Amino acid sequence: MIVLGIDPGYRNLGMAILRVSGNKAERIWSGTMSVGSSSRGMDFAKFLWPKLEKLDMEYNIEAIAAETAPFIMKQIKTTALLWAVTSIISAWAYNKGIPFKHAAPLVLKRATCRALELPWDRKFIPKKKDIKRVVMQYCGTAGKTNHEDDAALAAILLYTDLIPHATART
Repeated sequence: MIVLGIDPGYRNLGMAILRVSGNKAERIWSGTMSVGSSSRGMDFAKFLWPKLEKLDMEYNIEAIAAETAPFIMKQIKTTALLWAVTSIISAWAYNKGIPFKHAAPLVLKRATCRALELPWDRKFIPKKKDIKRVVMQYCGTAGKTNHEDDAALAAILLYTDLIPHATART
């Protein structure tokens, strides 16, 4: 299955296309789109849909995995921009009949701990370097940016059996 992983952003948006099956994941493309300034988040509306169309034509996307856009206290504009970008992607997926799954940032952090066999503790939150290690562990390569690695992690977690499932303690 060809899965497009998404790390939504209001300035930088990470994407990774993986070929996945049960216990295998192969990165076949990744990239980061940027609008340059955090005040230009709505610029994604101009070129994200055409980019998704181009990627679909080239790779035949069968599913989408995304990090859920968070609610950021006292940063309503940022939250709104993250949800706007996610809305563009989910509307595109719906229009194409492509399944769209998402996982909260905390779920991805916990999955990183499970993949690295680290204990989950709210005092220890995995860092970007830890996510990169997980992506390298399962794909053999990492992205050029941490946004690409976050996108790949979403695809790995939501569409493969590589990362152990959560238990009551993880």
